[in-house]
Amino acid sequence: MEREIKRIDECRLEISQGFVRGMRVKGIIYVDRILERFLEEGSVRQVANVATLPGIQKASLAMPDVHTGYGFAIGGVAAFDTREGIVSPGGVGYDIN
Repeated sequence: MEREIKRIDECRLEISQGFVRGMRVKGIIYVDRILERFLEEGSVRQVANVATLPGIQKASLAMPDVHTGYGFAIGGVAAFDTREGIVSPGGVGYDIN
């Protein structure tokens, strides 16, 4: 797993497109070295899974407070093409109503 996740600067980790089969873009997690110790493997995998969704643009992102959600990591961010993309209820939260 470590070879497919690398630190690209003091504030970001990059998940390579080979981390999960079918990734269309890379994953970027905004986290410093201190908070990196608290990253959950499940949330890292969810960031990668979001990168496989149709129409995703540039990268699947996660903020420093990222933690495992229901398919889409809490603290995850993704933009999708308006014609070929999707809307993910997990990306906005099920409790927002």
